[in-house]
Order: sequence, then C-alpha cells, then structure tokens
Amino acid sequence: MSSATSRAASRARPAAGTPPVRTASGLAPFLALVLALLIGTGLFASPASAAAGYTLTASGTSTTTAAVAKTLTVLYQRDGAPVANAAVSLQRYSNGSWVRDRTVTTGSTGTSAGKATASVNPAATTKYRFKTTQATSATLTVTVVPGSWSLAGSGAGHGVGMSQYGAYEMARTGSTASDILRYYYPGATVSTANNPWTSIDVHVLGRTSDPTTTTLSLSAGSWRLLDGAGGQLATGTSARKISVARTTAGLTARITENGTVRQTIGARPALQLEWTGTDYWAGTAGTVTVSGAHGSYRHGRLRVTDLNARPNVVNQVVINDEYLYGIEEMPALWGTSAYGGAAALEAQAIVARNYAILDKVEGLKAACDCHLYDDTSSQNYTGWTREGGEAGEAWRAAVDATRQDGASTVTVVRNASAGIAETPYFASSGHGGAFSGTAGNQDAFGTAPQSHLAHVADPYSVQAPGNPNTSWTGTLTQATAKSIFQLGWVRSVAVTERYSSGQVKTMQAVSPQGTVRTLTDTAEGWRTALGLQGSWVDTVTATR
Repeated sequence: MSSATSRAASRARPAAGTPPVRTASGLAPFLALVLALLIGTGLFASPASAAAGYTLTASGTSTTTAAVAKTLTVLYQRDGAPVANAAVSLQRYSNGSWVRDRTVTTGSTGTSAGKATASVNPAATTKYRFKTTQATSATLTVTVVPGSWSLAGSGAGHGVGMSQYGAYEMARTGSTASDILRYYYPGATVSTANNPWTSIDVHVLGRTSDPTTTTLSLSAGSWRLLDGAGGQLATGTSARKISVARTTAGLTARITENGTVRQTIGARPALQLEWTGTDYWAGTAGTVTVSGAHGSYRHGRLRVTDLNARPNVVNQVVINDEYLYGIEEMPALWGTSAYGGAAALEAQAIVARNYAILDKVEGLKAACDCHLYDDTSSQNYTGWTREGGEAGEAWRAAVDATRQDGASTVTVVRNASAGIAETPYFASSGHGGAFSGTAGNQDAFGTAPQSHLAHVADPYSVQAPGNPNTSWTGTLTQATAKSIFQLGWVRSVAVTERYSSGQVKTMQAVSPQGTVRTLTDTAEGWRTALGLQGSWVDTVTATR
C-alpha cells in the first residue's frame, strides 16, 4: 500500500455497523494465525520451549566408526508430559539443507512413552535433528572416525645385523660367508676362537604355558633314568615310555609299556635321561621326543627339574656341533646346489655360534635353569627335527665348514675390541619413505651404539628370490590406536619421522577435537606396539 493511500485510509470514517480498525493489537490474532500456518508447513521451526509447550529432547551425540551404528534417542513432550504414538521425523543435514532420513513413532506406555530411537550408520561425520510440526530438537553431531588404518610395509624382524634373505642373495651372487659377515657387521672381523667342546643347556619345555606333565619316548635303542646325583633309578628300551609329573614333593615318574605301568619312581628334585648313541652312552642311536616340546633330540641328554610348578626340561648338548646342528633359523635348502646359498648357511652358523657363546658366558638363567631358550626368545632350536629333516645334510655341512677340528678352533665374529661380537640377525630389510636398509642397534633397541651394528644399505634383501617380505599390509585398529596414543578417539594417524633404515621413529595422532599426540619410540617398540612383522611402514591409509 502506498503512503498516499495509507493517509487516505486513516482519514476515512468507517461505515455504520463496521467494527473499528486497530492497527497494532487488532493484527495480533491475524499474525498468530499466519505463524501457526507457517509452523504447520514446517517452514518455521518451533523452539523446544515453544509457547504451545511442545519439546523434543534428543541425545546420542558421540563418536563412532563407519562400521558401527549409533543410536539416537528422542523424547517428545507437551508441558512435561510424554506425547505418545506421535510421528517424529529424523532429519540429516546434507548439501546445505535438512532432508528427511526417516520417521519414527514414539512409544505409548511405561518408560517408552513419548520416546523413540533411530539407528544411524553414516559413512562420514553427519548432523541430525528430530522434528515435528510443533517442535525441533537441538542438532546432534555423529562424528565418524576410521575403524582402522591400513599399514603398507616391507621387511621382517628387528633389522639389526645380518639380513638372512640379504645373506642368501649375496651368497647366490658369489659372496663368501666372510664377505657377508663383514658387510652386515661393518668394522667387525671374521676370526677364530679355541673350541673347548663345552656343552650348553637349551630349554625345551617348562614355560608357564606348557603342560604340567610330559612323556619321554625313545625311537630306538635303550635309555636310563638317573636322579640328580647320577644314581640310576630305572632302565628300559624304546618299548617303554617315561611319564614325568610334578607334585608338591617333587618330580615323579611312571614307566609304562603298551599302556601298562611297569615301574613308579617316587618324588625327586631332579631327573636325568640318557640314551644310547650319544656321548654319554655308546650303542644304537635313537631320538627322544618330549611331549609338549617342538623338537626332537638325538644328541646330549635331558635334565628335568621342578620349576614353575611343572617339569622343566633342558637338552644338554655340545655348542659347536650338536647345538648348532639343531638350529633352525634359515632354510637348509638354501645350501643345496639348486639354490646356491651355502655361504649364507655358513654365515648363519657363525652368528648362531657367537650368540650361544655369549649366553654361555652369562651363565644359567634362573627363570629356566638354562643358558638358552629353544625359540626366538633366544634362537630357534629343534634338535634332530632340523638335523635329520629336509636338506639337513646341507645345514650340517655348513656348520662343519665353520669348524677347524685339526686346529681345535671355530670361526667367530669379533668386535672392534677383539671380543666375541654380539651378532643379532633377522629375516629381511625393508623400506619406509625414501629410506631403507638395516637398523643401528641404538635405533632398534635403544641400547648404546655398537660400531659393528650400524645401519647399512641393503639392496640384497629385496633381490633375494622367494622373499615373502618385500611387501605386506598390516592393520592398526581404532582400539589399538586409542591405546597407543591415549586418546578417546583417533581421527588421523601418520608417520612423521623415520630412522635411517626407513623404520618408524615418530608417529602422530589427532583426535576429532584436534588434540595432537606425537610419540617417538625405538623401531622395535613400534613393531611390538603396532603388532607388525617389521617396522618399515611406508604408508598409512584410513579405512572403514
């Protein structure tokens, strides 16, 4: 209406019987009617505290992963009383506007009266709200974080010292055992040491996860059971088995034949088993199996003690032949002419000897009454299973090539101080980012640097035929990431710094709220924390 028309209207007198016009208060009912119509069409949202008394109270704002649905809950009330059997629209914010996701119906009785729920599973962070013609709830935000991260990497093991696949490739291409050792242990020398023909105690059974009883069986020949002082308790042939159990009074034994008990041995603090074909007893050679152990034993003798509330069994064998013959750390087939890697096996025998010598010098470990464990806690030892297994003669020949029996010496690796060098070894080097190769011991273990355990480039590992460690994919779960970085939820993870080997040094995680956690650890610390076969992680990619 123009201003002239307004002025004319204000001067005109109403006709007889026409109600007077009220310009302000008279428009209120009309405006209220218009507002109600707008609300009814959903074009205008009534606040939770609308005059009509209707409220929608929503809950469920939280963080989740795309693979896990989240439940949103709404309570619909009028003047504090639940509104039953009402249709409530769940809306989500998409491309700049609110769109209907679905309709839910409020409950009618008991604790469900006026309540409704909706399960949502958004692929990305999404805003939701509940709405009726009478009220609109507050906005709920469901934050979606990765369910896991895919870790693309390569390599296997701790990365310090000799790469076994690298050694194999060097051997295939003409390097000698000495060449291999001098390359992977820079500054070390390959030398000799006197061979005293000393024995070493190898733990084969008795960890807390091992059984509380065990049975000793001989494949051929004869056996004798002795007490800890060497007194004979029983004897028999391979037809008879010895079952050993631990009691509160000590170790007991039952001698059985075809299931029939032939003899029982009362409690003793220790037992020893000797058999024919060994240095302890001439005659027909046999192999002893120990139920629960992962190897079998042709050489030496077995000593059984009461430790960790179970029989604790060690194989006492001579270091420089009997023990090394049973080391199963590198495929024996590599030493055959078809594979051309005999020099790698020789290098393996030498570093395994160094390892055993150093553990022998340290003395018996109280936890196992042994010098070495038979698994990767020390070196993987399976005894006759290795020596008498596939291509066992190639491995035995490699061990023998590192002994000089005429001079009573053996081949060893010596450090810069001319002492017996620490010679850790591992399966294969990898790469991370622009870096690759072996690790310095200080980077992998956090120990004082040793010059012969420094990082070296390792092009050989990736070139070795049949190396399964040139690429792999690991998984970091949301739960593990939260635990490592001590965050409620983790939005992103990245490698921010690497060691010269390419192994992970520093990782950074960010929470949905923007909290940043940056952690630095040793390469082995990261391998363990991430649960990977190696810590050469090249890329980190978020997944659902």
